[in-house]
Amino acid sequence: MRYVSIDIETTGIDPKKDQILSIGAIIEDTETKLEFEDLPKFHVALLHEKIIGSHFAINMNKDLIANINNYLIGDMRHREILIEDTGMEYRIPSEAVRLLHLFLIDNGIGEQTDRCITVNVAGKNFGTFDKLFLERLPNFKKNIKFRNRIIDPSILFVEWEHDKTLPSLNDCKVRAGLSGEVTHNALEDAWDVIQVLRKKY
Repeated sequence: MRYVSIDIETTGIDPKKDQILSIGAIIEDTETKLEFEDLPKFHVALLHEKIIGSHFAINMNKDLIANINNYLIGDMRHREILIEDTGMEYRIPSEAVRLLHLFLIDNGIGEQTDRCITVNVAGKNFGTFDKLFLERLPNFKKNIKFRNRIIDPSILFVEWEHDKTLPSLNDCKVRAGLSGEVTHNALEDAWDVIQVLRKKY
């Protein structure tokens, strides 16, 4: 199976008011299981005229917001250096959607009907969080649709006798025997989901 692990960083938890700051996506093929460096990856920071959100989320993403600000105020040379240093593109929301769409098509992902493609997707809480934010981006639903069956690693690592709720991504990593904390970097978190899922295939 081929699927796309997607994660986003946001300015809060309300998709109607808060904003996406970055999108990370990695294409996984369960038959090949390539190293991180060799996997097709997508990472973009979104450029907004104003940042609107909660104090907690803005503080948690202060380094990402600083990079976005530095891109906005930088000249061409500084922007090139920032792209190289962070490994991210910096685009307005509509351009970010177009780039993600092209990234998926270029890598043979999704069943295409006219312009829109339908993809298998994985992510922690994707259906109740990330998806709601992504689908509010300009023209997103005209270009990309997600299958209803979403791959969420938490159901594979729940401890039914002890857990009162589904485990966090960090809990899943611990139970999968993986080291390191969840970083809240969209691309790294997308990779964490793949690593956790790989323990089951």
